[in-house]
Amino acid sequence: MGSTTLVDGVADLAAEAAEQSTPDDLLRRLADVAARHLAVDGIGVVVLEDGAARFVHADCGAVDTVERLQQLVQEGPCRDAAETRSDVVVADLADPAQTAWPEFVARALALGLGAVLAVPLVSRGRTWGVLDLYRHRAGPWTAGEIATAHLLARVAVSYLVMAADRDEARRAQAELAHRSTHDPLTGLPNRVLLFDRLEHALRAARRHHRVVAVLFLDLDRFKAVNDTFGHAAGDTVLTTAATRMAGVLRDEDTLARLAGDEFVVLCEDLPQAEAGELAEHVQAVTSRLRRALAEPIRVGGVDLVVRASIGTALGDGRRSADELLADADAAMYRLKHGPGHLRDRPEGPGDGGSVRRLERQVLQALPQGQLRVHYQPITDPTGHVHAVEALLRWQHPEQGLLPAARFIDLVAGTEAVVGIGRWVLEQTCAQVARWQRELGARAPATAYVNLGARELADPGLTGALTTALRTHRLDPEQLGLELLENSFSDLQVLPALHEQQRRGHPLSVDDFGTGYSSLSRLVELPVRMAKIDQSFVAGLADDPRRRALVDAVVTVATSLDLRVIAEGVETAEQASRAAEAGCHYLQGFHCGHPQPGEALTALWAG
Repeated sequence: MGSTTLVDGVADLAAEAAEQSTPDDLLRRLADVAARHLAVDGIGVVVLEDGAARFVHADCGAVDTVERLQQLVQEGPCRDAAETRSDVVVADLADPAQTAWPEFVARALALGLGAVLAVPLVSRGRTWGVLDLYRHRAGPWTAGEIATAHLLARVAVSYLVMAADRDEARRAQAELAHRSTHDPLTGLPNRVLLFDRLEHALRAARRHHRVVAVLFLDLDRFKAVNDTFGHAAGDTVLTTAATRMAGVLRDEDTLARLAGDEFVVLCEDLPQAEAGELAEHVQAVTSRLRRALAEPIRVGGVDLVVRASIGTALGDGRRSADELLADADAAMYRLKHGPGHLRDRPEGPGDGGSVRRLERQVLQALPQGQLRVHYQPITDPTGHVHAVEALLRWQHPEQGLLPAARFIDLVAGTEAVVGIGRWVLEQTCAQVARWQRELGARAPATAYVNLGARELADPGLTGALTTALRTHRLDPEQLGLELLENSFSDLQVLPALHEQQRRGHPLSVDDFGTGYSSLSRLVELPVRMAKIDQSFVAGLADDPRRRALVDAVVTVATSLDLRVIAEGVETAEQASRAAEAGCHYLQGFHCGHPQPGEALTALWAG
């Protein structure tokens, strides 16, 4: 080989490195250059990763086979060259005195290979890879050939080191950039990234006449967790709460941690709408966040129930990011510390007094006979009643009839929730039996009751279901069980669901599609019905993006052989759109308001 040709080969390697190629690309180019400038019949290259040889490239079939064999058995000339960091020179593979790898030698000879030269790529005290040269005929390797191979190897490994340094610098830079914009404990965006996204969202809202919602969230009594259980327990609560909240938000929403137990949710790109409709949308997000936090967090052998005060503010781009966040913070402070403004506060249904007083009241609601069960019809698109959902109500002595969303959080972390759930099961079974007697074929086929993860995991649930069904002479098919999508994160839910499915109870999942991680777990769950969250259905009639979302959710559900219920159907047009999207059943005020059982009996018998 002439010096000019060799210079060209080195230049080729330099050009590859200058293009910021990956280490594997450089090794492939090394093989190509060696093949052009050395009198050999085959070239192979491997790299060393965690002490093991990994095949990268070969320029012919025979070499490809023996190189892959060396990767498989981790034995052969390239392996020895890597371990000893010195050349392995074999002039004749058929000579047992020159070889020590029987499986490799047998395969190489069978493929017509007679000689091999393995040159390690060594730098900084480690072997980065090995260049393997092969000939068909046996014969010695000349000093000039070995020297040329060494030169190419040295050039290649120098560029490999440069590439590794470059990649490490990039990783370090990316890590520093990530740390500067993310909270180290939860991994959520921090104040810097939140303000960047909020300012961008407000500019977009101003241009496109959209609305931005900011929710400022503060965990209640979090200081007591740190003081009682220690800061490690507090960190567990924060990371668990962050994971649960992130799981019920849209991909385009931002959940950030400002400091301590303060979190902010940014919901951008909301359409301009009436104040009431926007308030409903924000309330739906708030409700999902509360439900995500409702399940107890196990810390130090104790179940801690996390609640939050959430203040909200809406902006259309005319106020700054600082002003909007300050408004949400002020709203949260009023909810947390003020005597009024309890509309978005889970601890206070209406203005009925302090948190502790309300907690005492709801714990006495069942023994004092204040709880009620109303039933909301679930119809097919023609209006035929297919099933009902049993909905808990509290006849509050001062505030009137309250829906479960206004008080159930107060008992979600206590044993009282199990007792209330058993009572709802009993009441529902009794009502289904009355409908059968009074309505016959016009009675709904199934009544669904809502169960949380705590109730599903209760070892006494199966016995309670069996007793209720036997008492009222019902089949399991007539009593369905419905759970929230955020309950999937509880490890005890899956076996409990399978047990109830085997017993014949229809299973339904509520708020389907609002938790990304939960969507992936639906494959494991034996559910039959899935409810599309009402936040998707709202605006379905005139919002193409909502329609696309519903179409996507229906596609996912039907591919899993689930029947789909559109929840929150308020108008005839929404009902029509939901049916067009493939929803099998509808639920909402358009199909029927929640009513006591006797009121529905009179309606259906008429």
